[in-house]
Amino acid sequence: MKVLLVCKEMIAYERTAIMLLASNLKKRGHEVKAAVMKESVAGKKPKKQSSKPKSLLHSDAYEGKPFTFTDSAQNKYNVDIPEIYDNVYKIVKTLQPDLIGYSVMTGEHYDVLKLNKSLKKDFDFVSVMGGPHPTFNKQVVEEDGIDAICTGEGDSSFPEFIRRIESGEEYWLTKSFHVKYKGEIYRNSLSNLVEDLNELPFPDRQVLYDADPNLATVGAKSFISARGCPYKCSYCFNKQYNDNYKGLGQTLRVRSPELVIQEIEGVRKRYPLDTVTFTDDVFTLRPPGWIKEFSKLYKERIALPFNCTARASSVKEQDIRDLKDAGLTHVWMGVECGDEEAANKIFLRGTSNATIHKVTQWFNEIGVKIISLNIMGLPIDNAFEVDLRTLDLNLRIKPAMASFGLLYPFPGTAVAKMAISSGHFKEDKNTVYLESNKYSSMLTFKSKKEKMMVENLQKLAGIVVDFPFLRRIVPFLCRLPFTKFYHFLFYIHLGYCHKIRLSPIRFRNIIKELPIFFGYFRKLVKKT
Repeated sequence: MKVLLVCKEMIAYERTAIMLLASNLKKRGHEVKAAVMKESVAGKKPKKQSSKPKSLLHSDAYEGKPFTFTDSAQNKYNVDIPEIYDNVYKIVKTLQPDLIGYSVMTGEHYDVLKLNKSLKKDFDFVSVMGGPHPTFNKQVVEEDGIDAICTGEGDSSFPEFIRRIESGEEYWLTKSFHVKYKGEIYRNSLSNLVEDLNELPFPDRQVLYDADPNLATVGAKSFISARGCPYKCSYCFNKQYNDNYKGLGQTLRVRSPELVIQEIEGVRKRYPLDTVTFTDDVFTLRPPGWIKEFSKLYKERIALPFNCTARASSVKEQDIRDLKDAGLTHVWMGVECGDEEAANKIFLRGTSNATIHKVTQWFNEIGVKIISLNIMGLPIDNAFEVDLRTLDLNLRIKPAMASFGLLYPFPGTAVAKMAISSGHFKEDKNTVYLESNKYSSMLTFKSKKEKMMVENLQKLAGIVVDFPFLRRIVPFLCRLPFTKFYHFLFYIHLGYCHKIRLSPIRFRNIIKELPIFFGYFRKLVKKT
C-alpha cells in the first residue's frame, strides 16, 4: 500500500512518531513518503487535474465494501487548500496514496481538517488521524472527511489496520482505531502498550528529511530513549493517558543504553550532527544503573554535547555528575509556578520550592545549565500576583534561561476542568485552540486589564530574569499597552538564548540554519 504521513512544520524538534511509523510500515513492504505542511510563500493555488486518481479503496480487496461514507467520488478538482499548503497537494498528486495518516497535536487539527477535506474533493484515499489530539478528542472521527482515528500508541495497531484493509478483513474492528464504516462509527478499545521498546526499529529519518530537506542539514537532532511519565501534573495529557492504558502494560518503558547509542551512531554516519537532544518526558527518571551505563557509553562512542529533560524530584546529584562528564550541557526542567499552594493545588506538582532550589544549586555547581519551564495565567482570581511569585522564584534559582508560557487548557486535562468549573474557561466544540502558548491566554480574567498584565508579564519575565534590576518596574511595565512590542522583544530574547547562550552553533551551520530561523521568525511576527 502507498502511505503518505503528514505533519505540520516543526522548528524545535523532529516528529519522531512519523519517522518511527515509517520504519514500521516499510519493514512490512509498504511504500511510505512524508509531507510537511508549510505555508506557501508564493501563495499560488495548485493547478487543476483532469483525470480521476485510482485508489485501493475501490480494489477487489474490499470485496465490495468500500468506505462508502466518504465523498471522494466527487472529483471536481476545485481545490482550495487552507493557507495554501500546496506542497502537500503536489506530493499527493504525484504519489496517489491509498492512505494518508496525519500526526496531529491539539491546535494543529483545524488546518489538518481543512486540508484533508480539500484533498478529499480530488483524491480517493483513506484518511487516518493519529497523535495526541485524536487520542484525547475522539469525537474528531465524526468530522467530515476523516475515515478513522488511531488512538494511543500506533506501533502495532496502525500496520494491523493497513493489513486488514489489504486482506479484506474487518478493518473497522482494529484495536486502538475508531472507524467509520457504512454510516456507523466503530469505537474499538486500546491495544496493549509495547512492552519492550528495544524491539522497535530505529526511526526512518530520511522519509521526513525528503519531505523537509532543511531538517537534514541542521546539526541539532532529537532522540527518544524512553516512553511514559508516571506523574500526574494537571496541565498534561499523561495522567489521562496512563488512566486509559491501565491494565494494558507498564507506562514507563526505557530503551537499553546500547541501542540508544547505536541509533545516534547511525544518524551521525549519515547526517550532520553537532548536538543531541533527548525529548523524553523525564530523562532523569531511569532504573538504577541506567544513567551510569549510558554516560560511559556516550562518552566513549559519541562525545557530543547533549541536552535532556529533568524533574527536580527525580534528580540525583551523582547522576548529574555522570551526565555532565558524558557531555550534558543543559537540562529542561519544569518549575511551573513559584507559589507552592497554587503549584500543588492547581498543577498537582508535588515538588516543593525547596527541592527545586536544592536541585538547581546542584546543576549550577556542577556546571550544567538550566532552562526553567514556567506557566503563567492560572485560572484563579489573583493570577498576576501568583505569576510575580513565579518570576521571583526564577530570580532566586538563576537559570541560564527562564522560559515562560501561558496556561494551555488542553481538552480533557484536569486543569481544563478546573478552569471551566471556576468560570475562567469556556469550552465547546467551537473553541479555537492555539498552536502555541506564547501568543495570548485562552482564559477569561476579571478584566481586560488583568489579562493584558498577565500576557505582558509572560513576555517580559525571561528578560527580567536576565536583567534583575528590572524587577522593581515590572508592575509598571505590565500596565502599559505594549503587548505587541513586548512580544517582539520576547522572541528576540528567545532566539538569542537558544542560538548564542545555550548551544552556540558552528559558523559553518549558521548559513544552513538562517532560512529556518527567519522563516520561523516571520511567522511569529505575523502572529503578533
